[in-house]
Amino acid sequence: MAARKLVKKPAPARTVLIIDVGTSSVKAALFDEAGRTLRSADASITTQAPQPGWAEQDPALWWKATVDAVKALAIDIQPIAITLTGSMQNVILLGRDGASVRPALLYSDARVTAAEIEALKAQLPGDFETRIGNRAEPALCLFRLDWLLNHEIDTMGKVERVLFGAKDAMIHRMTGRAVVDPTCATTTGLLNLAGRHWDATILGAIGLSPAILPDILDADALAGPLLADPASVLGLKPGIPVYVGAGDGGATAWGTASEQHDRPHAYLGTTGWIAATMPYSVAKPPRDAYTLAAPVGTDVIVISPFLAAGLAIDWYAAIANKPVGELYAAAAAQDANPPGALFLPYLIGERAPFSDRAVRGAFFGLDRDHAPEALAYAVLEGLAHAIRDNLEALPIRPATIALAGGVAGSLTVAQLIADVTGARVTVPAASRIVTAYGAFRIIAPIIGLAAKGDAAETKTAGRAKKADKVAGIRDETVVKPRKERARRAARRFAAYRMAASHARALAAALDPTL
Repeated sequence: MAARKLVKKPAPARTVLIIDVGTSSVKAALFDEAGRTLRSADASITTQAPQPGWAEQDPALWWKATVDAVKALAIDIQPIAITLTGSMQNVILLGRDGASVRPALLYSDARVTAAEIEALKAQLPGDFETRIGNRAEPALCLFRLDWLLNHEIDTMGKVERVLFGAKDAMIHRMTGRAVVDPTCATTTGLLNLAGRHWDATILGAIGLSPAILPDILDADALAGPLLADPASVLGLKPGIPVYVGAGDGGATAWGTASEQHDRPHAYLGTTGWIAATMPYSVAKPPRDAYTLAAPVGTDVIVISPFLAAGLAIDWYAAIANKPVGELYAAAAAQDANPPGALFLPYLIGERAPFSDRAVRGAFFGLDRDHAPEALAYAVLEGLAHAIRDNLEALPIRPATIALAGGVAGSLTVAQLIADVTGARVTVPAASRIVTAYGAFRIIAPIIGLAAKGDAAETKTAGRAKKADKVAGIRDETVVKPRKERARRAARRFAAYRMAASHARALAAALDPTL
């Protein structure tokens, strides 16, 4: 009797589910074990403004969008892990039942008055900025928390937990655990940056109990298993490990490989920023740019954020009554003979390189011959100027900038950024999901998708290198600055800064409420 030949069955596919809870949508993506995107889906989110300057979203709608996006993936093989990323610097209040007691206050919410901010600053310790590693700027969560303590005391009396990241609200829904990663925790104004812990002196100054704050865990830490009820709603099996993940600023750094110290990244989503990773000793916080704890390890990410990126494109598309994609194509056609119009993107104020919630955007140099296509080009160029303006707040002068976010899909934007900054610009092949890819890179070594690294490597560098042995950095398009445009770019950037100064001086005179 002949022996039967044994046939080795292929190992089952291993996938990772990434959920990105952004400002305008929730994106769900299924990655294979090599970091390739198998499927992705979006579900939109809307922002409410009950009063001028307010910005709120209902976390229940985040969950609905998360469910819709995950179900749209039609997952047939259960993922071995789930991790998340998303918007930071929100104020999310949970009651005893785990549900939100009011809509979340977003990072762009500007309800707190200058007088209220100054009053609280007078109560904070004299070394407050040294403790948090940042300036006492209005977007810090503690100012909105103080506003709630003063204006909604009954609501605050119902609060069991406060969360600060949109993705953390989803983690709480999935696991029942209240967590935050170091990057997101930095944006609160409550974290001692050098020690990476909640600062008891600051909490005491505003009368906030540490018991209601989430646990600070590295982005590759396990938050808990997926519970049965949320698993059923998501169409997944219970027990899948759910990892803490990173706020969008940290995840995007890893998604563009700009945890490397010589490779900053620029992100252009609804909002925008430019950021670089470096040792704490090099950053020397506090500085005018924002300094965030890296999602893992001991480095910091120096980030200079501005409020309107894709927001400016969407606004102009609505004004021109044209699809965004059509405007990108029209702007590209203008590039051979660029128009003279100049745009300031301060549609909802500005956050960096200066903090001014009163300043507003403008077109300069308008001509009666300017068609909508010319103004579309001016809007894109304005974003390039905003990136350079913020780049100069960082302690580096890079040769290369990695570009990510939805707006990065336009190579005209990449070319204008290269021209204005004088740096090469690299655009990942999947720029829209680069934040999700960063979340994957962070946990890949932890869940066994990479070989062990050199024990002598640092925690941060080691994890990144190990992840790249499997995932690799995605294919990139490289855009070089055009030497023949250098003089024009310098002249127009100088004009941009002059225009910004004039716009700030005019802000009070143009305020419709005065």
